[in-house]
Amino acid sequence: MSLLEARAVTKRFSGITALDDVSLTVEPGEPVGLIGPNGAGKTTFFNCLLGMLRCDQGRVRFNGRDITRMPVYKRARLGFGRTFQRVELFTGTTVRDHLLVAERAREGKGRLWKDLLNLARPTASERDRADSTLELLGLGDVGDQPIEALSLGRARLVELGRALMTDPKLLLLDEPSSGLDQSETMELVGTLQAVQRERGTAIDRDRVGRDGRGDERRGRPQGVPRGARVTTPSSSTAPLLELRDVEAGYGPFRALFGVSLVVREGSVLALLGSNGAGKTTVARVCSGLIKPTAGKLFFDGQDVTGQRPYRLARKGITQAPEGRSVFASLTVEENLLLPLRKALGRSGVAKGLKRAYELFPQLGQRRRQAAGTLSGGEQRMLALARVLAKPPRLLVCDELSLGLAPIIVDEVYKTLRAIRESGTTLLIVEQHVGHALGIADDVAVLVKGRVTYDGPVADMGDLSEWLLPTAGSVDAPSPNGH
Repeated sequence: MSLLEARAVTKRFSGITALDDVSLTVEPGEPVGLIGPNGAGKTTFFNCLLGMLRCDQGRVRFNGRDITRMPVYKRARLGFGRTFQRVELFTGTTVRDHLLVAERAREGKGRLWKDLLNLARPTASERDRADSTLELLGLGDVGDQPIEALSLGRARLVELGRALMTDPKLLLLDEPSSGLDQSETMELVGTLQAVQRERGTAIDRDRVGRDGRGDERRGRPQGVPRGARVTTPSSSTAPLLELRDVEAGYGPFRALFGVSLVVREGSVLALLGSNGAGKTTVARVCSGLIKPTAGKLFFDGQDVTGQRPYRLARKGITQAPEGRSVFASLTVEENLLLPLRKALGRSGVAKGLKRAYELFPQLGQRRRQAAGTLSGGEQRMLALARVLAKPPRLLVCDELSLGLAPIIVDEVYKTLRAIRESGTTLLIVEQHVGHALGIADDVAVLVKGRVTYDGPVADMGDLSEWLLPTAGSVDAPSPNGH
């Protein structure tokens, strides 16, 4: 008997067909890859299997039982586990706590409520089971660390561990390698193979093969694309943003070590480096989300060190964050109206909508569609359109291409060029090196929280010289202790 049978599953959103007569069979213990570009319907199919979305047509059977109309929590109890494309973890808690929460939920009997009221503690057997899972995932050395101290690669393993603690028969992995470099992807593949051998089935919809390479463009340094034009503003251009000897981190873990950068007005600075190098921390310092523990931040010649994000936003600094910052239950147009009314007033809304739809034509075609039903790439475009409601002086872009199909990445960078031509200065945090260098005037490279190169793109030469530390270089500790 098959573990999972999906037959002729169909799902529509506002007249748009996301899934059309999709069928899939998974046998017990069988790893299955679900592959397709952004917008193909992979996440929608996962949501239909798990019951987060109701199928318009078709049937889903699990272990011989028809679960088509069964609610999510009952499917979870039958043996469904799930991770998400965007890591969803609890801040302010340890790695072990994440697994214990899942264990307590699996046991039921109101244990979570007792935990919330401080009336109970995890038992020795529950802690042993959590520690066993941590060892399986290679996280035994960080069980007591706060979740904020981990790299993205290890945070994904924590999410996987939380799913495993529910003792699933079927594990649905949504883009598990999204945002990981090649070494992290290889580590993840090895872990998934160990989990599949010891605990059962994994369905992975990402482009991860047995050799861990998947999409070979991910995590591989590249030069400027052939035919790309590199422009360099005059060196006399005044700095709009400047970091001087900035240090910052998360709790006791330091992420930046004496970082100094200059972003000239009207230019584009590409901030490059591997996962865990400190790129996102720099972006958060620039937008005020993290206060430096040392050093200074200047904007337009003024010392703005430690100012709150809303004050920096009023001065003209806007951050397009990593991930999808949209209201899922609102339509595309409703998502845009909220910031437009705030930034432009009622009289400027129509003009603002027109500009947004000119920058992102796909959003105009989906204006009446719920944001939560858009593809990953379309949600990223909507998030970017929201922060551009009022054109900023400086736009900080944090990993806009994360998890997007190449054709969508091309569209995003086409939009960034239009934004740059309108007069906005750009600070781009990116792993798609070729795209970033194709638009940048200057580049800065971070390795373990330190700047190894800062200067014009044209003078950089071989990027690998700056990304790979030399034998005699100082090996600064990363925020996750590695």
